[in-house]
Amino acid sequence: MDDEALTYQLLQQLHAMDDAINAGIQGTLADLGLTPALADMLWRLEPAAPPPSMRQMAGMLSCDPSTVTFLADRMEQLGYLTRAPVPGDRRTKALHLTEPGVEARRRLVDVATTRMPVARLTVAERRRLLDLMTKALGAPAGSPGRKWDAQRDRPIGSRNGSS
Repeated sequence: MDDEALTYQLLQQLHAMDDAINAGIQGTLADLGLTPALADMLWRLEPAAPPPSMRQMAGMLSCDPSTVTFLADRMEQLGYLTRAPVPGDRRTKALHLTEPGVEARRRLVDVATTRMPVARLTVAERRRLLDLMTKALGAPAGSPGRKWDAQRDRPIGSRNGSS
């Protein structure tokens, strides 16, 4: 198989994975009253992290700030988040998860991490897949996953390519 055919086959598998993930979470999204766009926003609201501003969320979602306003309105209606002024800058609003929002996010993450195709892989296989995906993405700033050491062809902080 030539390089182009291999890349095409890989892209087909990535699309199939995306389809499987979407199909696997549809029931949970319906139970939680979420659309895929709302689920994406909820996924990115880390309970342990500082609440992002509306503008920061627009950057995370790669969308216009007005889209975040629309999504935040719906998330507030669902009771999953509140908007509050950032201390020291009353014009900037931060997105705060509510207790129901934390629970909804926990359910979403639970389904995504236990019932998806990657859950069938061993821990070592998932670690390797994470490393390869991180490498392929070049670990852009702000992305989840580990940074890649291109000179050593392995994740930063690992001695032999495994982490």
